[in-house]
Amino acid sequence: MSFTDNFGNPKGLLGKLMLVTMEKEHLPMAKWAFTLMNIPQSGKICDIGCGGGYNVRRLLEKSAGAKVYGIDISEESVKKAKKINRAELGSRCEILQGSAECLPFADGELDMATAFETVFFWKNIKICFAEVRRTLKAGGKFIVINNYGDPKIDWEKKVPCMTRHTAQEIKSLMQSAEFDCISLSEKGTLFCVTGVAK
Repeated sequence: MSFTDNFGNPKGLLGKLMLVTMEKEHLPMAKWAFTLMNIPQSGKICDIGCGGGYNVRRLLEKSAGAKVYGIDISEESVKKAKKINRAELGSRCEILQGSAECLPFADGELDMATAFETVFFWKNIKICFAEVRRTLKAGGKFIVINNYGDPKIDWEKKVPCMTRHTAQEIKSLMQSAEFDCISLSEKGTLFCVTGVAK
């Protein structure tokens, strides 16, 4: 398995290295995104594609009483996320292995769902967005944070498991999945799209 194969589903030693690299690379984006969020202080929040769990930890720090879930398809990511958030596991935090196509929540269970630099690895993105909508209560928010990256790089060629989406494409996908009040914030190559579940 090559280093780039680990982008979408980190495995083994290369996967562990990838998780460390991702946290360092994504930190400026995460800091910016958190300045835009109105994080619930109670209820349930899920970070989908949580990677090493660093944004789960940030959500825990910024919400006084909400329960925060992290879910990732990668076993390595789940292990890392549990380690990073071990102080809150079993009380305010739960880390699960799973896919955005089949989230382990009841209809209308979540108050917020986040997706940091992950939706371009979702193979059936329309199904995934519909699944996120299913799990959010009316008025719940779905927040997608991405980085366009260097426009000179052909990312799909460099990382075959990746499909880049523009902010406008993400907005259209949210509309199709019955999200309302869709807003877009941009900073350089970063963008954050927020939709409210109808």
